[in-house]
Amino acid sequence: MALNSKIIITLQQLKGVGTKTILKIANLVNSNIETCEDLCNFWSKQSGKQFEKHSSEDLQDAYRAAERLIDATERDGIGILSYFDSKFPSILKNCINEEGKEDPVIILYYRGNLEVLQKPGIAVIGTREPTANGIKAGEYFAGEFAKENFNIVSGLAIGCDTTGHRGALNAKGTTTAFLANGLDWASIYPKENLELAKEIVEKGGLLLSEYPIGQMCNRYALVARDRLQAALSYATVAIQTGIKGGTMHAVNTTLVSHKPLFMVEYKKDEDRKNEKVQGNIQLIANGKAIPLRSDNFQNAIKAIDDYRDKVQNHPGELSLF
Repeated sequence: MALNSKIIITLQQLKGVGTKTILKIANLVNSNIETCEDLCNFWSKQSGKQFEKHSSEDLQDAYRAAERLIDATERDGIGILSYFDSKFPSILKNCINEEGKEDPVIILYYRGNLEVLQKPGIAVIGTREPTANGIKAGEYFAGEFAKENFNIVSGLAIGCDTTGHRGALNAKGTTTAFLANGLDWASIYPKENLELAKEIVEKGGLLLSEYPIGQMCNRYALVARDRLQAALSYATVAIQTGIKGGTMHAVNTTLVSHKPLFMVEYKKDEDRKNEKVQGNIQLIANGKAIPLRSDNFQNAIKAIDDYRDKVQNHPGELSLF
């Protein structure tokens, strides 16, 4: 039985209650829970340590906290979708992390145009310290994918993420930024890209986060966010990455999800000798990534289309679905 957003956010306020526990609770519900009274009545009839740990007073406090959070979120122009809402992107329900374990999103905060999620996503990611040619490559390939009606998904970070968003905007396409912080303007990270975040929204794009307003970015959230970029996309394009760079979290998630992974391939020594390009070289050499160049771009489109067809026609063959 589905739980509404307010009840899910209420449960999130309880210590020790995370996404997996909330989904288990949802499976126990056999009638609608829409109010705090409904929740308390349901809770009192359950047994087990998880339910005994929290009293009706705890639930009431959590419910009031959820109401305050939702009111503040809506006043800031930010929307809320829950796992059980019809508009919730189904691809995120099947989200896994880089270890291949289920790690779905249960509450999604958004600012901007949800309609862009109807387009297939392509994650464009990479190092925060790209070479000059990396910047050109990021903007070029993001723009080309945008022209092919893909939604360019990235994380708003400086460097390659910025080139992804900027390339899509320059091509008058659409782009989505998945953030590791709340979507209120005061929480946007990095601050250098606050204006870019606003431009994405103004030009019909979308900001997404699994974190409530007021929550600042941290290292854990950045790693957790990387799985979502890969999850929302049918393929991942790494512009430039070192062998152990943060980009590898999204790369690994893409690989365990059996989705196409592309690495931009460089010809010039100034790029190939750069530390931030060694991940590209290694993954291509090991056959884990498909080399991406301007002269084989249409081959990349075909590979992505083939994957999409496989997902739609033979979903059981892919562990992600």
